[in-house]
Amino acid sequence: MARKNDTKPSLVVIFVEGDTDEVLFKALIEYYRIVSKTELRPCKICNLRGVTRYTSKLIAKLQNEYLPEARKKDYRILTVCCSYDTDVFEVRNPLMVNWDALRKTIHRMGIQGFIQLGIRSSIEDWLLSDMEGICSFLNLAVVPKSLKGSNGNAKLSDLFSRAKRVYQKGYQTGQLVSSLNLEVIRRKYAKELSELEHALNVYI
Repeated sequence: MARKNDTKPSLVVIFVEGDTDEVLFKALIEYYRIVSKTELRPCKICNLRGVTRYTSKLIAKLQNEYLPEARKKDYRILTVCCSYDTDVFEVRNPLMVNWDALRKTIHRMGIQGFIQLGIRSSIEDWLLSDMEGICSFLNLAVVPKSLKGSNGNAKLSDLFSRAKRVYQKGYQTGQLVSSLNLEVIRRKYAKELSELEHALNVYI
């Protein structure tokens, strides 16, 4: 049965914790489609809207939506990727999500691939990798050498304030993300993205 199942088309499901993460990962997938020398494995992005939902809601989505759809359309879910900002674990409860238990539960569902992708410390830190792109988007002539703030969100807010604008998280970041050079982000976080790229069949 396993060999027969291995011949089925496969899918990667990427779970993200928030709207900004969803925007960036959708852009990253499109970037991969353009630059990859190989065809990407099909994938879906699911926004859980909260890191605490990486337990009950994620499992429910797989059991009640993704796995039934896979059986109905005769494909298999190859890998589940859980992307999350690490800052909430650093300042609150580091055991908020039992990743080992979640991995085992997903394996019992017949899904062999499990990727734990920590965004350190937040998605804004990844966006700030392309300072030139952000400054161009904000029409700032000079790229600052340093920014005020103790975290990525505060630093990005400081950068926006220099252009007399307010940084807003969520889907409002769409235009900002579309102006970024995703190769810069990918290159800086190549190690963190390597497992996901392998699951997606990305070859650059």
